Amino acid sequence: MSCANHSWRVLVFPAGTENGLEIWKSLITCKEVELFAATIKGINHTEYVYEKCNYVRSVSDVGWIQDIKNIVTKNKIDFIYPANSIIIDALLSCREQLGCRVALPETSIVMLTRSKIETIRALQDKIPVPITYTRKEDITQLPVFVKPNRGYGSQEAYIIDSFLLWNMFIEEKSFEKYVVQEYLPGREYTVDCFSDHQKLHVCAPRSRERIRMGTSMHSEIISGELYAKIEKIAQAIHQKIPITGAWFFQLKEDKEGNVKLLEIDIRIAGTMALNRVRGVNFPLLSLYVFDGYPVSIMQNSYSVIIDRCLKNRYWHNVSYKRVYVDLDETIILKKKKINIDLIKYIYQCISKGITIILLSKNLEHNKEAYLKKWRIYELFDKIIWLDEKDRKVDYIKQCGVDGSIFIDDSFTQRQEVFNELRIPTFDPSMIEMLLDDRS
Repeated sequence: MSCANHSWRVLVFPAGTENGLEIWKSLITCKEVELFAATIKGINHTEYVYEKCNYVRSVSDVGWIQDIKNIVTKNKIDFIYPANSIIIDALLSCREQLGCRVALPETSIVMLTRSKIETIRALQDKIPVPITYTRKEDITQLPVFVKPNRGYGSQEAYIIDSFLLWNMFIEEKSFEKYVVQEYLPGREYTVDCFSDHQKLHVCAPRSRERIRMGTSMHSEIISGELYAKIEKIAQAIHQKIPITGAWFFQLKEDKEGNVKLLEIDIRIAGTMALNRVRGVNFPLLSLYVFDGYPVSIMQNSYSVIIDRCLKNRYWHNVSYKRVYVDLDETIILKKKKINIDLIKYIYQCISKGITIILLSKNLEHNKEAYLKKWRIYELFDKIIWLDEKDRKVDYIKQCGVDGSIFIDDSFTQRQEVFNELRIPTFDPSMIEMLLDDRS
């Protein structure tokens, strides 16, 4: 999947969603891609990871299209990568006006899959689908599952298990805007796919074990007999709806354990990360196929499980040009392992031209050999070995205080430095504040 002497300038919109962050993770290290972000003003995660961040009005406000067009023109954008279904709908309405391509298949296919009702109609003779009700009087048995026809994630999705609730619901809602189906109580699966008009290149099903806010927080690869069954469904979908690029569909088991289609979505899913780490970079593959290049897939066969949680990133006003850092229990923990986050941080400083000074009271006889043993001897601009009686604060005064910070596991050392020099001090647990994922 290599393309010599070609690159794409890609605008991710909205960039701070879970899906937008997965696009960022997939493309940020790719030599073919230069990433840009579009987001509405307000509190979101975009600025914490994207270096090239642009602001637009909400798609519900007049003028947002011009905002996007201005970004496209200014930054010579080749592709806009929509990161959720709301933005997909908005971009479809003005696709030809944007001055660049949208990383989606043709509009007719997107419109079909954005309607759950039309998707079920198109596929009901091809693959197993839930019983779908189109009239109030057809419903004689509960529970039923209700969701918006053009919804997003699990928003406005309900399990209705009493006729009292059903009658209250049907008075307020309509069959035109909502899909009413048999309730499927079994396990749920997402199937990550990549295809072009001719071929389904990737069918990678995964379980949805723990779900929060519509997002799969724990997911495992599906194999064996169930995989074979799901692959047949994927092939049948692609034969009927020849999607180009990355997409996924969701299945759920009925009470007999038969898997049935819930919906198809033509976008990047956040938990596609599980298949990305097996070798399938869905956002990058899509760029290649949208630009007409042949692709080949190399997917590792090892077993892997993903479990997701919140990740912390920070804004701060600490400005510095010099870092004093301790060794024992700071870089080397318990004499048996490297502090990986701190090493990452040191390399971040090296990339930014920040001076790194090792300030240590290490007791090893051959200290240089000790650093070389841990492969860190070359990391430091300066190495200062101290005796146990020496005060680190005195050496910081000699080497330079202005624009400095101090990292040490010892509270006593940090307290001395802070009290006398009034510079920021950090213990190893605080390093995550200093990490900067923007590029």
